[in-house]
Amino acid sequence: MVQVTRIFLVRHGQTQWNLQKRLQGHKNSPLTATGRKQALHVRKVLAGVALHAAYVSPLPRALETLSIIIEGQETEVHEAPSLKEIHLGPWEGKTREEIRVSHPQQYNDFWNNPERFTLQGAETFHHLQTRVVRQLETIFSREQGRNILVVSHWIALKVALAHYSSIALAGLPGLADPGNGSFFVLSQTGGGEVILERCGNDTV
Repeated sequence: MVQVTRIFLVRHGQTQWNLQKRLQGHKNSPLTATGRKQALHVRKVLAGVALHAAYVSPLPRALETLSIIIEGQETEVHEAPSLKEIHLGPWEGKTREEIRVSHPQQYNDFWNNPERFTLQGAETFHHLQTRVVRQLETIFSREQGRNILVVSHWIALKVALAHYSSIALAGLPGLADPGNGSFFVLSQTGGGEVILERCGNDTV
């Protein structure tokens, strides 16, 4: 019998810094009431899916989202540092407007030319995509025939979706952002090609 492996990619719920338009990166801010509702919504949508294991970014906002989704279930959980958000060094905790003023060229590249983005003390989009996709490929190899929940972050998920949609990093600005609490499904049949089976922003 041919095995189908599915990875349910979920972006964490809304946080206080999301509301304030502050870039979080490896720093953290807690979920808002709306963020917790978004996680609960994912739980309800996935209620009929047997989740065999979960891989989660170790950042608190992702862990809190995961705990809401799998509450009451016996799901084995693996913390995976490779699923963290892009590391933004000196920008973390600052508002978009503050960054636009202090680093105008890098700010423009971040939003419009991600393939060229470089900032001292920060990670590139190339490095981010490599580590996230490598982690997802490891999950596909390790968890064949199972349904796996992955909870990660905005840009980390966006570069993964670009990879599995055969979109170069230069085309990233044209790809819709994964909303807070949204989820996507990647599937692989019998160790073959990974397919983006579903792409949508199911949020409250």
